[in-house]
Amino acid sequence: MTTEELAKLIGVSRVTVSKVINGADGVSEKTAKKVRDYIEKLNFVPNSGARSLVGKKERIIGLFSAYSESNSGAGENITSHFATEMINLVVSEAQKKNYKTLVQLTKGDDEIREIDHMLASQMVSGAILLGYDTGSKNILALAEKDYPLVLVNQERDSFRQNVAVVNMDDQASAIFAIAKLIQYGHRDILYIGCGRHRLPAIHRNEGVASAKVKFQEHIDSIIEIDCNFDENVAYKETKKLYSAGGKKPTGIFAANDLMAIGAMNALKDLGYRIPEDVSIIGFDDISISRYLSPKLTTMHCDFRKIASESVESVISLIDGEEVERHKEIPVRFVERETLGYEKTNSDQH
Repeated sequence: MTTEELAKLIGVSRVTVSKVINGADGVSEKTAKKVRDYIEKLNFVPNSGARSLVGKKERIIGLFSAYSESNSGAGENITSHFATEMINLVVSEAQKKNYKTLVQLTKGDDEIREIDHMLASQMVSGAILLGYDTGSKNILALAEKDYPLVLVNQERDSFRQNVAVVNMDDQASAIFAIAKLIQYGHRDILYIGCGRHRLPAIHRNEGVASAKVKFQEHIDSIIEIDCNFDENVAYKETKKLYSAGGKKPTGIFAANDLMAIGAMNALKDLGYRIPEDVSIIGFDDISISRYLSPKLTTMHCDFRKIASESVESVISLIDGEEVERHKEIPVRFVERETLGYEKTNSDQH
């Protein structure tokens, strides 16, 4: 790797990198620290005859995530609790296997070429990818170069020998959530979903569609709204729905906990009681869910299991070992305080 390539990777000028390497003035401490961190992380040796980082020898895997605010045109921070959990857990699980992890957030499919560069130059030996659109042509093109890849909640199934997929059992879990609401007597249901072309959203939407058919005799209505996995959107849309006249859903299933939290806050602001007036089931079981008031009933995703299976799979692919190319991680129902029996319809509010 050249100084120019390193500068491009970091997102600074070549001159800035050279100044940091040579201890020269003219670079802010924040930027200098960022450059030094990359140099250490990549084991960069700044001379033409020295080797750059060789991923396999250094035992480094890449974790690349498209879950960032840059996908929606703002900032560079992670907005997905799933991605946050995965980053922490993948790093931890990799360390147990004596591997280091290079983590990078991208702006989506447009930056696949950067991942390609890191794999081609052996900065990393293999990669775990999460948060990219299902069916991405750029991901397919990357896979066709025979790099060891693990796709997390990305594709329905593996499509090449060098690719393993690790998914959650989203579809069956969504069916289960609707069945639970029905079991508690809720015949009018609100599904707060997401229209993104990403496998978890697709599978959860498909699960609700299947439940509508399977339990049609027990359902009077299912209203579906797309809230883009966003807490604020869920708050606004729920408040709009429950502020209007007419019959209201008494049971809500939200495709992630953040949207469930948005719905809860909207209902509280309107004077609804949870679960006496409206029951809510979320999805993911992020850490805050158990500390809410009332505590959120949800579908628990085993993030640590997903991380460990992903790390194990990518290392097996790197080592040329046999690997189970499609792993489906079960999701568990966790009942807390937001699920109750339907008593009276809530249109009096």
